[in-house]
Amino acid sequence: MKNFIILFLVFLLSASVLAQKPTKTPTPKKTTQTNKPSNEKTEFEKAVAVTNAAERITALQNFIKNFPKSAQIVRAQELIVSARAQIGDEKLQAGEKENSFNFFKMAIQDAPAPVSDKLFGDVILQIPTNLFISGEREKAVEIAKIIEEKIGANAKQIIGLASFYLGTENSVEGKRLAKRAIEIDSVMPSAYQTLGLSYRMGFMLDDAIAAYTKASELDAASIISKRSLADLKRAVGKSDEAIALYREVLIMDAEDGAAKNGVILALFDSGKKSQAESEFNKSIEANPNNLFLLVGAAYWYAANKNGERAVELARKALEVEPRYTWAHIALGRGLLAQNKPLEAEKILLAAKQHGDFPTLDYELATARFEAGFYREAAETLRRSFSLNLKDNYVRARLGGRVWLEAATFSELLGAERRAGIYQPLAADTEENSNRMKTLLNLSQRLDDAKATDEQITEAADKFIGGEDSMKFYRQMFAARQLLQKKKALPKILEIVKAATPKVDSALTISNPAAAVLADALYETRTFAVSRNQVVIVPDVPRQTLSNILRGEIEEITGWTLFEQNKPAEAIVRLNRALSILPEKSSWWRSSQWRLGTALEADGKLPEALDAYIKCYLSDTANYSKYTVIETLYTKINGSNNGLETKIGAKPSMTAQTETVAKTKPSPTPINDALPIATPTPTTEIKTEISPTPTEKIEETKPQPSPSPKTEEKTETKPKEETKTEQKSPFEPVVITIPNNDTKPKTEETKTEEKKTEEKPTSGETRQRKVVEKTVETCVIAANQESVSLLNGGGTIAVLVGFEEKGGDLKQIKGVTNSPNDIQVVPDYEFSENTGRVLFVIRSISTKKGIYTVTFEAPCGKKEIAVIVR
Repeated sequence: MKNFIILFLVFLLSASVLAQKPTKTPTPKKTTQTNKPSNEKTEFEKAVAVTNAAERITALQNFIKNFPKSAQIVRAQELIVSARAQIGDEKLQAGEKENSFNFFKMAIQDAPAPVSDKLFGDVILQIPTNLFISGEREKAVEIAKIIEEKIGANAKQIIGLASFYLGTENSVEGKRLAKRAIEIDSVMPSAYQTLGLSYRMGFMLDDAIAAYTKASELDAASIISKRSLADLKRAVGKSDEAIALYREVLIMDAEDGAAKNGVILALFDSGKKSQAESEFNKSIEANPNNLFLLVGAAYWYAANKNGERAVELARKALEVEPRYTWAHIALGRGLLAQNKPLEAEKILLAAKQHGDFPTLDYELATARFEAGFYREAAETLRRSFSLNLKDNYVRARLGGRVWLEAATFSELLGAERRAGIYQPLAADTEENSNRMKTLLNLSQRLDDAKATDEQITEAADKFIGGEDSMKFYRQMFAARQLLQKKKALPKILEIVKAATPKVDSALTISNPAAAVLADALYETRTFAVSRNQVVIVPDVPRQTLSNILRGEIEEITGWTLFEQNKPAEAIVRLNRALSILPEKSSWWRSSQWRLGTALEADGKLPEALDAYIKCYLSDTANYSKYTVIETLYTKINGSNNGLETKIGAKPSMTAQTETVAKTKPSPTPINDALPIATPTPTTEIKTEISPTPTEKIEETKPQPSPSPKTEEKTETKPKEETKTEQKSPFEPVVITIPNNDTKPKTEETKTEEKKTEEKPTSGETRQRKVVEKTVETCVIAANQESVSLLNGGGTIAVLVGFEEKGGDLKQIKGVTNSPNDIQVVPDYEFSENTGRVLFVIRSISTKKGIYTVTFEAPCGKKEIAVIVR
């Protein structure tokens, strides 16, 4: 093309010369035109060589002005776009956000049309990505809209832009662009793959199956389409179809680890347990660190109520990767199957350090529910779920992204499980799902100012319903909650009356202390969890627990009567409570204070003062209670003279706050090292029961995770993060393309890799010649020099290819310097339509720092920095 333009210019020049008179001497101007091509080349090279981006823009603009017909015009325009993007990025890093946005916007709008694939991939597509990872999410989307207008009907580039949206977990926009690309090119396999991934991220698995089916029809040799389709078939319970598809993948690639895992797990799902276990054992023997196979099998055993095997496999999985939340969930379910809810709670609290999505909250709430910590279970549910009280549907933002609702928890959370680990069968039961729903319903009704006593009574009855061993504790919880809210008072008396005969049988459960002490331990446990602690419930003699329950029944009854304006009857029941409860315990003090209140209301002021003082002297100094006593004392005696002699000096509000703070437990890390070691008590907190047991704060050291040398430097300047940014929402759904099961690197593997990176020192001249030749003839280019992503599941895509056209793109491999923290997965099929390999980089741990990913081929390599924040 360039030669044609030059010849054309020469032709015009020749025609001009022939048209002139023969005797006339050529003018200097025409002489300049003759020399123009050589000047053009020199001027272009000078403009390109300018190092300052702003000055380079000016030089290139002058070149375009001086040489408007140059073959380098488009190249000059593209270099201007690149320079403007560079300035925009520099200003973004410097905090000049609005200025940077203007440069980015100008760069895209002034890009030559049509936009070349190289300019699109290397410069334009990384602009919204850089804005997004810098916290400018709205600006990133605005820029993406401008890009969409610029690229017009280029289906390949539309799919590239869709990858930006999917990388930011926006499945809605990813789906829209994939559909637009299909309208332009209805036989483009990658468009259907992108559509399938968008549907999966949006938890629309049937639609995802349809999209991947179409992609497979258009390209029968596509391993990604076929394997993705097999995964989804397994997720919706079509195990036999999934097995057939996995086997087709293995015919095409016998070493495909994900397909091997898929066959085994689908065999489990299809009921072929013996065959599945045989294949599982062979696979684990060959690769003991096969994380995804271990977790998939562990969850299957948990779902089939084999708690022992589930715990065994889940613990092995957590030894491989202690930060994988689905492994924690499988272990928690296994422990629940073994009737160990407190151990399950501890495991799930550890998982909360690495993930945050509705299923995890539901699992933690379930463990607390099973232990009798109903108040904490309700609060945990309400973090992620709400109940539409009109149609009785449960609602949640699945994966932290997509609002969905369903009639039950099982139906709603099944979408997260199937899209995350492709497991069709839930470890949860319909019975538990329904009970959790009744707890959420009761909690919301009690907080609803418009709820009637009839509605609250109905909610309480549904929550209490059943005749299992924990019914007594549900009755007590419902009674306490209604009394606290002062609602449906007659119902409270009905509940505690029905509960009274069941005290002895209630103490036959495996860990009655947790359920009995649940309300008393609430504040301590809440404080401990906020500081990554676990409170170990103490062992308490059965007779003491019996006294607490019987005394609490009397106190609830007495205080309910007081709220019904029956102080005389309340006094009788409160005195009865004091005769039963352990003296000077928190329950005894509560009843003592309430007795004082009832006596005062009944006009028995001296007796009331005496009850108040007994309570006050058995507790730490309290400003509010001192004030109540002082007021009544003055009313009886005419002044407060002598009060300090009886109960001491009046405490200040500041001193009271300091005293409360001192009673809180010191911070102790939640167990993050699995398997669980025997807890070591480090702090003892008196529960004031006689005899006095202790609450133990468990301390275990978390396993250290490998970190790059640069991490410490990065941590000195942490970026301010929101709660949402600190944790990747639903790991397996965050653009996993696909989940490759690569064998964890042993020392031998690392040694072998090190050897392959070193220059050959032997006499293998043939190998050395090939290396030298390829290095001279190819350069690997990436569309980004550095990327930034969130820890614990953050994902981003990078386009990589050869700078010069040609070459086998499948030779390009992605290698990370820290495989325990960073995962790199290639999509070679993407290259068929784009000429580039799409590498998905994912943070698989919570470690922060700067890592290195190297894209290498026999001819060379390209390194980029990966900043995990």
